[in-house]
Amino acid sequence: MGLVDWTSYNKGDKSSNGAKYLKLEAGKSYRIRPVFKPHVFYKYFIERPQGGFGQAITDSPEDCVIKSKYGEESKMRFAVNVIDRSDSSIKVLEGPISILKQFSNWASETGTDPGSKDGGEFSIRVECPGNDKKKTRYNVSFINYVPFTEDEKALIKSGGMSDLEQLYKASPQDQIEAKLYGSE
Repeated sequence: MGLVDWTSYNKGDKSSNGAKYLKLEAGKSYRIRPVFKPHVFYKYFIERPQGGFGQAITDSPEDCVIKSKYGEESKMRFAVNVIDRSDSSIKVLEGPISILKQFSNWASETGTDPGSKDGGEFSIRVECPGNDKKKTRYNVSFINYVPFTEDEKALIKSGGMSDLEQLYKASPQDQIEAKLYGSE
C-alpha cells in the first residue's frame, strides 16, 4: 500500500535492520509525537510448526500465494515514525489499523495532519483485559499541539528517521512461503 494520508481511515531496542521500535505493552501509556505520514501494509503472522512466528508482508493480500494455498489472511497494519517522549528519540510505531483510525478521526475533525509541523502530542494507552491479547485495546488521546523543536528538526533532517517504505517492503511472492514457514 505505502504512505497514506492521515485522514484516509475514519521495547525501543534496535532491531537487526537498524530501526528502533516503540513496543506497546499492556497496562502502559506512551506519549508520542508523530512525524510525517504513516505507512500502511498487509502483514502475515503465522505460527510455525517448529515454534515461533513467521512474519511477512504481502503486496497483494487478495491474490497472495499464502491466501490461496493455506487460506491465511494478512492483517492490515500501519507504521509511522514517532518521537518517543520518554527518551526524545525517534522510533517506529507499528500497530493495528485501529490506532491509525483514531488518528484519522482526529485529523478529520481538526483538519490537522498529526505528523505535520502543526501536529501535536498524543497518548496511547494499552489495555489488555485478562491478559487476552486478542482483546487488546489501544486508546489514543490528543494531548496538545506541539511544534517540532529545533533539536527535533535537526534530528529529523540528520537521518534519524526510518525509511518506512523500505522497512515494510513486501516479500516477493516466490519467497513469501519460505519466509513464513521456513527457518528464515
